[in-house]
Amino acid sequence: MMKSIAQNFTNLAMGVILTGMGSDGAEGMRAIYREGGLTIGQDEATCTVYGMPRVCFELGVLSRVVPLAQVPAQILQATRYRKRA
Repeated sequence: MMKSIAQNFTNLAMGVILTGMGSDGAEGMRAIYREGGLTIGQDEATCTVYGMPRVCFELGVLSRVVPLAQVPAQILQATRYRKRA
């Protein structure tokens, strides 16, 4: 799915990788990053299992690494979300 998003939305794509075991999200995150999209990874300190974010970090495909509590704000900032008054 992430590879398809990267291919179709190129630099407008966004990928978020959170705590988890394995490396199954790494190729999709790499595709999004390579196309110029935004990639956000959860930091080690707030992960239960620092597996998937670690692999992406080691591949150098994360634009931002943030604590879990900051992920929603990063998404909103990236989409230039504005609350209505």
